Amino acid sequence: MATVAAIAALAWLAFWSPVLAVDEIAIVGAKHTSVADVAAVTGLDASDNLLLVSTGRVAKQVEELPWVASAKVDRKLPGTVRVKVVERAPQVVLVTAGSRWLLDGRGHVLGRATTGDDELPVLAAATVSEIAAGEQVGESEVRDALAAYRSLAPRLRGEVVALLAPTSERITLSLRDGTHVRFGAAESLAAKNAVLKALLADMRAEGRIGGYIDVRVPTSPAVSGAAAGPVPAPAASPAPTVAPTP
Repeated sequence: MATVAAIAALAWLAFWSPVLAVDEIAIVGAKHTSVADVAAVTGLDASDNLLLVSTGRVAKQVEELPWVASAKVDRKLPGTVRVKVVERAPQVVLVTAGSRWLLDGRGHVLGRATTGDDELPVLAAATVSEIAAGEQVGESEVRDALAAYRSLAPRLRGEVVALLAPTSERITLSLRDGTHVRFGAAESLAAKNAVLKALLADMRAEGRIGGYIDVRVPTSPAVSGAAAGPVPAPAASPAPTVAPTP
């Protein structure tokens, strides 16, 4: 009887005692995801017993939040659910009719852009349907423009100020120095980037800025750029030769 009573006491302590109620949600690694966000999407509160919480289910629910790329959940006695998250990084600002949205490199919508996001490149596409935070943009021109952007070397990505994608075949990148790159479709990415790197280096070595680089067909690229610096003055006319007086 004593053993049965002890087992019953332990079972009550483990599953029904308020000692092991969830009294705290701790988040690690989050900058844009709050405790309130996690509580709202998981429904965790003091009515939950820590030992009965499904950490796998909670992790999947947290991964539904717009900024969360992955989540791992564990328990910390007596009453803490700890959520470790890896958040997505904003890459571009998608401009739609009357709205500006933050996207990561795969087209996940993180939320509305603010003035603090003005350093990110702007992405303008022809047709974008209604979108909301937490969704992933499905339009092919947006996905292809992002694929072209991801393919760039990190240093060159930092020079991009705008991406224009009226169609998937007409992607254009605008660089900080005024150069426009006619990239075309998001295909033959390695070849296009190798040609773009070489042509851009040549243009800058020659002091040419602005204009455009066309790598739509990487085997037949085209370049146009204005020369930098002052226009040289015309050469002076040679002085007339005076014949000696006899």
